[in-house]
Amino acid sequence: MKKFRILLVAIFAAHLTVPALTLGADFNIKLQSYYPAGMMNAEKQFAEKVAKESNGKIQIIPYSGGELVPSSQILSAVKTGTIGMGRGMGHHFTETPIGPIESGMPLSWTSPAEAESIFMDGGLKTIIESEYGKHGVKYLGPIWAAPYHFLSKRPIKSLEDMRKMKIRAVGASAKMLNKLGVKTVSMPPEDIYLALTTGQIDGVLYGSAFEYKTTKYYEGARFFNTSPVLDPIVDNLVINMELWNSIPKDLQDVIQNAADEFRTGYYNWITTQDEATINELFKNTSFAFPKKDMKEMTKAALSVWEDEAKKSDENYKAVKIIEKAAKDSGRL
Repeated sequence: MKKFRILLVAIFAAHLTVPALTLGADFNIKLQSYYPAGMMNAEKQFAEKVAKESNGKIQIIPYSGGELVPSSQILSAVKTGTIGMGRGMGHHFTETPIGPIESGMPLSWTSPAEAESIFMDGGLKTIIESEYGKHGVKYLGPIWAAPYHFLSKRPIKSLEDMRKMKIRAVGASAKMLNKLGVKTVSMPPEDIYLALTTGQIDGVLYGSAFEYKTTKYYEGARFFNTSPVLDPIVDNLVINMELWNSIPKDLQDVIQNAADEFRTGYYNWITTQDEATINELFKNTSFAFPKKDMKEMTKAALSVWEDEAKKSDENYKAVKIIEKAAKDSGRL
């Protein structure tokens, strides 16, 4: 009997302890990211910021990629209310043609400052927000993710160097490289390590320096190119529209302000990791493209952009914003 009473006390204590974070909350919101559990720092900071600034009225519970729904279904899950919020990538969503433009076509922008100008000042954010509104979600804005660089078995100092190689690349970036006379191979990430270490491919376009370290791709290729094909890749933060409309204006402002801070949080973290990784692994084996090659690449990318522009009126407007920015900066 004594053991039974102890068990009851333990169960009751556990019942009080587990939901303690959410007992006083007016809104408990599940947020799923597509990032793995070990890369959820920014999501946790976002949740903490919202809880603090709302005085506990809003509790956001972050989940890593695949915990609640497949990452490709984040948009539809937010729309239906299966989850309240999502951090996704437009390129993964088949529901809207704006996704690949939102995520970043090759050389759409080459720094967070340029991306910020294109999204916020140029009007790209407004177009994307309108498109996501058609799908029953509120677009809280972009999130700057990682830069996008080449890793190779031999130095890539120029386009001519790369034309002598076989590069793993996918999507719009592969199309751009093909237009430049570079041979590309499409393969899933799980096959890249073996392909590099056995010499099936000479290089890869996959992510940032830190990502090449965590995947161990550097074990098969020790040369890093510091000229980004895209910087940054862009994620998004969305919330269910009905949920958003049910939240008082002052608390909406709390979420939006935290989302604006979230925009740079992950990028600042990963670029710090990138800098340390370059110094650790690629300090004497990193090279950049000359300006003339970057211009040639941007011109090749332009035809890829124009292909995306044909998919909808909104895509056309979005691509024109990107083209104008590239011309204004002298990249085109």
